[in-house]
Amino acid sequence: MHALPSISAVRLHPVRTGRLYGEPSTHIVVQLLAADGTIGWGEMSDLSHLPALMPDVADLALCLNALLAGRNPADINAIEDLMLLNFPGGRFHGKACLVRAGISIAIHDLKARLLGISVSDLLGGPRRANVPICYPVFRLWSRADVADRVRMVDQQVAKGFHAFRLYFGHATDADVEFLAAVCGKYGDKVQFTSLDGSGLFTLPAFRRAYKRLSAFPFVSVESPVDRDDVDLIAEARRSIDHPVSEHVRSPEYAIRLIRAKAVDIFNISITVAGGIQGMQKLFALADSANLECLIGTTQELSIATAAQAHVGATCLRLDYASDPVGPSLYEHDVTVEPVRFANGSLEVPAGLGLGVEGDL
Repeated sequence: MHALPSISAVRLHPVRTGRLYGEPSTHIVVQLLAADGTIGWGEMSDLSHLPALMPDVADLALCLNALLAGRNPADINAIEDLMLLNFPGGRFHGKACLVRAGISIAIHDLKARLLGISVSDLLGGPRRANVPICYPVFRLWSRADVADRVRMVDQQVAKGFHAFRLYFGHATDADVEFLAAVCGKYGDKVQFTSLDGSGLFTLPAFRRAYKRLSAFPFVSVESPVDRDDVDLIAEARRSIDHPVSEHVRSPEYAIRLIRAKAVDIFNISITVAGGIQGMQKLFALADSANLECLIGTTQELSIATAAQAHVGATCLRLDYASDPVGPSLYEHDVTVEPVRFANGSLEVPAGLGLGVEGDL
């Protein structure tokens, strides 16, 4: 193996960012320092997302330095394996996947920078230059929210977004009024790629809401019922006429979904998958099972969003507009220049590594 300058230190920087339609989010920016001064950037994203478990950052930094200092950044496989051994778990609730994701992003960025190439080149070369984006419309709590959400769609259409994801289910009357307003105004100029239930429904409640919302055009349904009950997801899928997607948190969970014939679409995100190799494993499983794919999100800042873009550039298939739109939702970012969205798509950043430079 080619020896690159070794990892000299791991530094962690907690940051808190205000955001649209929600409470401020807490993230940890990762720096992997090489002996020659090169920095690889990573991100543990949206740690304040429920459940709100924030690690002891100083203790975590000590642990990661003990694990990684002195290692060869060329040996990504060994580092990814080491992280999975020490931070196991495939549930977002444990947040170990976010620690793994932050290091995974940073080691890929560091190795690519030391080699003088991009992360997408490190992953085998890009198949596409951008990732089509599905902009989120956050849950309406009552009919009083309808005008605000319609105005948000107007603003995003003006910016070039034409695909949207509606988080539905708290107030079906409001959902119906909102969809009627947007569909009546824009017709087929906009598309609701997904109606996302976030796993909040019982099966009877989901069926009641679905029956009313089916009067409007949309492409798919995500997380219709409890995400832990694979058989119930399969039952929901059999009862509707739209494809079903689900956040896939581990290879083991992916196999359960495949065996139960519970979904048509894998929603694969860098946070839930625990990093770049975690995403690649899930894309490979989807391809083997002849399932469709999209890239999901917990709403990352530009570092992790750039990593998602590079994986999206290189994966075999992306069948639906994807979700990583965090940098357009936050009040400030942690990079010199944020990732770019144009014509409804996330552009794959050019340059070395991730193509973004941290700015703390």
